[in-house]
Amino acid sequence: MTPLPPLRVGDADRLAALDGFGILDTPEEAGFDDVVHLACRLCAAPVALVSLVAGDRQWFKARLGFPPCQTDLNSSVCAHALATPERLLVIPDLREDPRTAANPLVTGDPFLRFYAGAPLVTPEGQVLGTLCVIDHKPRPNGLTDRQADDLRALARQVMAQLELRRAIAHRDAVREEERQAFRAREALRDAQAAVVAADGDLDSVLAAVVRGALHTVPAADGGAVELVDGADLEYRAAAGTLAPHVGLRVPLAGSLAGHCATSRVPQRMADAALDPHIRRDLAERLGLRSAIVTPVLRGDVVLGALKLQSAEPDAFTERDLELLGLLAGVATAGLATAEAGALIRAKDVYWRGLFDRLSEGFLVAEVVRDRTGAIADWRYLEINPAWGALVGVDPATVVGRTIREVFPGVEDAWVDEFADVVRTGEPAAFTRQVGTLRRWYEGRAFALGGDRFGVLFLEVTARVEAERRRDALLGLGDHLRDAADRDEIATAAATAVGEALGLSRAGYCSVDADRETIAVEQDWRLPGLPSIAGEHRFRDYGSYIEQLKRGETVIVHDVRTDPRTAADADSLAAVQCRALFNLPVMERGRFVGLLFALCGEPRAWTDEEARFLREVADRTRAAVARAEAEEQQRLLNGELAHRLKNTLAIVQSIATQTLRGVTERDIVQAFDRRVLALSRAHDALVQRSWSSAGMRAVMEGVLTLQADIGRFRFDGPDMDVSADAAMSLSLLMHELATNALKYGALSAASGTVRVAWRTEEAAEPMLALKWAESGGPPTQPPSGRTGFGSKLIRMGLLGTRDADIRYEVSGLQAAFKAPLAQVRA
Repeated sequence: MTPLPPLRVGDADRLAALDGFGILDTPEEAGFDDVVHLACRLCAAPVALVSLVAGDRQWFKARLGFPPCQTDLNSSVCAHALATPERLLVIPDLREDPRTAANPLVTGDPFLRFYAGAPLVTPEGQVLGTLCVIDHKPRPNGLTDRQADDLRALARQVMAQLELRRAIAHRDAVREEERQAFRAREALRDAQAAVVAADGDLDSVLAAVVRGALHTVPAADGGAVELVDGADLEYRAAAGTLAPHVGLRVPLAGSLAGHCATSRVPQRMADAALDPHIRRDLAERLGLRSAIVTPVLRGDVVLGALKLQSAEPDAFTERDLELLGLLAGVATAGLATAEAGALIRAKDVYWRGLFDRLSEGFLVAEVVRDRTGAIADWRYLEINPAWGALVGVDPATVVGRTIREVFPGVEDAWVDEFADVVRTGEPAAFTRQVGTLRRWYEGRAFALGGDRFGVLFLEVTARVEAERRRDALLGLGDHLRDAADRDEIATAAATAVGEALGLSRAGYCSVDADRETIAVEQDWRLPGLPSIAGEHRFRDYGSYIEQLKRGETVIVHDVRTDPRTAADADSLAAVQCRALFNLPVMERGRFVGLLFALCGEPRAWTDEEARFLREVADRTRAAVARAEAEEQQRLLNGELAHRLKNTLAIVQSIATQTLRGVTERDIVQAFDRRVLALSRAHDALVQRSWSSAGMRAVMEGVLTLQADIGRFRFDGPDMDVSADAAMSLSLLMHELATNALKYGALSAASGTVRVAWRTEEAAEPMLALKWAESGGPPTQPPSGRTGFGSKLIRMGLLGTRDADIRYEVSGLQAAFKAPLAQVRA
């Protein structure tokens, strides 16, 4: 017989997947039995099996026409299907196939001859086995296409049944685990409460721990705390079947609890008859057959062991051992509390007097370690009266409990930083918030030796929140100074308010007092919350609109109890509002804007917060007014620019009409072009609201009137120039280009002009501008009286008269200078 493919049958991932379904050796189930009945009927076969291939056998979850419920792998045909997860395995004649010719089920009873198996494949691609049909006669043609499709479909149904069965089992396991966890929490809570109620009495503390352990692990019939005393363990507290044995002493050597205490490793013993650490006579005396034991530690010191036992073998699970470890922590806390109580009572007069006189909060605590020895929590051992006043928690409910129990969800930093103090012995100063209390504390933690530390602190919430409000105002000022529009201003204001006050939502919005609506353009909100941007009716959220119209601030500490909002509390809850602060913005006695602050929890708004919100509202309204004024100014500038441009057009039209009879048309055209040059400079200035213009834009605007801009080469950094400089530059460029067209480079087809400029450092920084023509005819200085254009060129930039004009063979070369301070905008 050809050996089975071991990498398929024995593959660890495949076997793990099979184990994960928990199906092997389970009772018959109708869902699987129905599948094999259908398979036999659809494929006209006498035998059908749901076959699962384990590491040492094949087992049948459902079978028809085949008596055995399992076979060894030597008799398995289904194992060969593991190698072909993507297709059916069809063997028309098992006796003729080399893989199965020697199979005992083929050569002997029941003399199988035909096989067709559809692989049972998990979503991860692991093959668990097959749904197969078998015949005692060979089938040369195998299955029909329809039969093959039906067999595959039924195989998928088997996998669906397996997945559903696993999901139900997982659900039941989760529910059982939840029940166990609830029972454990209840037991831990009761044990902790009993430890606190014991008020440091050691025996009462340990008795409460044992009772809690028995309640947490129902499989136990007896429990005890055994404390180390020299070379022995003493049964200091016991309950259940071990109750009669309180006071019993057993040696550390030769007992399960002793082995646990000396090794510091929790133990789960399945059978006392087989365990090497158990004395048989002692086990019989105690009625012990199985047990779990965990050490009771304080730091590196072994105090004893907590044990649960049963008269039944293998009664406990690893989960039970983990729960017992939690109870051991309570025992440690109880012992620590008892020890700390004795120490404090011995010095009660001194310490109590000191604690009562301190206005600062003071606490003594001890770290709590997990099973690996890492610090995971810390427990309150002692606190002073000021602690309760600063924290707002009754001190009587705290001692003996951990910080994570007193403040569920407390930030990890409250554990980690104090753990570093214990590890290093170095003190640490802190300023940190307890988020669930919304309070800030500042103090100093210091090591007290061993696993203990002390903390001295004050509440600084008012100071920290004042600093946050101050920083928010400073940041808002920076944002508002640069903000350009209402949306940006509203966003900056909302962000400042929301982050500084720790809100759920905040916003600044415009108001239509007549329609009693607000338009929320942008709202700040906590991450994950949807925006409420849009229009809202005031009366959908309460009955306080009249107060706002009168300019009165509306403050609601709890929308469910305030008569103005109680009827609409659900609408407010939909926008995450349980408390609100609405500050109206008035303009000439009219309600025009609103700064709103929403909190998702009831909140007592303070006077400082009210002042902060008013300051934000004032600054925001001023910024909005500034933005509106700037917008109005832009509109006014645009209107003035439009009118000035119309005026230039009228001047040009009047000049044209007036000079129509002048025979020297070149003079008229020169005038027209100069007016047009001024118009182009005006266009460049209009784009900057007459405050400035781009230097290159001014030059290009004028020169394009004279020639193709491609004939000019510009070389220099672009800069903003003043309105006066723009007008002077446009006239200068116009006159130079006009002369170049008449006499210079632009009069020739190949002529070009280079315009270059740079800044020069001197006693007074200057702008140096050069006009250089090339490719045209040689230039000559004008003869006789010069015209107006030449005079304009000689005046230079801004009338400085700093102009150097040279008539070269290569073309006109002109250089101009003007003070940079006068040129720049």
